[in-house]
Amino acid sequence: MLGSNIVVQAADYKPAELELYPTYLKNRIAHPRALQLDIGDRDSVLRRVEAIKPEVIIHAGGMTKPTACEREPAVAYRVNVEGTAHLVEAARNVGARFIFLSSDLVFDGSAGRYDEDSPTNPLSVYGRTKVEGEELVRAGSDDFVIVRTTVMYGWSSRYTESLAEWVLRGLQEGRELNMYRDQYRQFIFINDLVAAILALIGVEDPSTSSGRSPLNEIIHVAGPELISRYEFAQRLAHTFGLPEAHIGSISFDSVPQAAFTPKCLRLDTGKAARILRTPMRGVDDGLRAMAALAEQGYRERF
Repeated sequence: MLGSNIVVQAADYKPAELELYPTYLKNRIAHPRALQLDIGDRDSVLRRVEAIKPEVIIHAGGMTKPTACEREPAVAYRVNVEGTAHLVEAARNVGARFIFLSSDLVFDGSAGRYDEDSPTNPLSVYGRTKVEGEELVRAGSDDFVIVRTTVMYGWSSRYTESLAEWVLRGLQEGRELNMYRDQYRQFIFINDLVAAILALIGVEDPSTSSGRSPLNEIIHVAGPELISRYEFAQRLAHTFGLPEAHIGSISFDSVPQAAFTPKCLRLDTGKAARILRTPMRGVDDGLRAMAALAEQGYRERF
């Protein structure tokens, strides 16, 4: 979902001379410079990156579903940890800035709020692979940004479906949707997250006055509101003019979890506000923007 939106939004990015080389494993990307790549194959990664010599590598790929990571921990490790190690090595070889997408699930949810210096304590396979990936980035990259983010919503390619799309389809089909009323996250509009990532391509260290210096930062990028999935579904129904009668409210504790997910995770986004100056929209504004993009033909651009 994230990678496909980066490809679409980068087409409108300024400066116009931005050249993007998106990669994929199985799900082909509709882009003239798209390249197939298995990030778990070190030799392939090093050859590809050496041939292109990018100025920036955005590592948005990986095994991102926590339940799948719990079922196949060895695969999760190969993709999320070994794959990251290969990309970090390749980026260092060519002097590229490395932008690594991490997760709020590196935390256990026991604290009220987490800033970038808070100690990590992942309680799932997915979270542990993300922590290991972060450690590899910090130890092996000369110029990096680690972006910790949260649940994304918005439009995605035909290969996947965001939470918002799943809820929207369910409401349109008249199905009963059971949504957690007591699990809280800072839902982020995917287009705002992409804008932040693209901004990080050229962000300079604010302590320097000339040239792009290594940034070497961890940044929390998330929405400004902490809400439940139940409230999110209600707001989506209201925005898209759909009835809320089929949205059910259930407790998070009533459903066995295949992968541990905290009931509440709040990221402190003060650093992102200072460095990026890229506003993250609240859920209502984000959902309205999502509806407007559909009317403008955004979904057909994937």
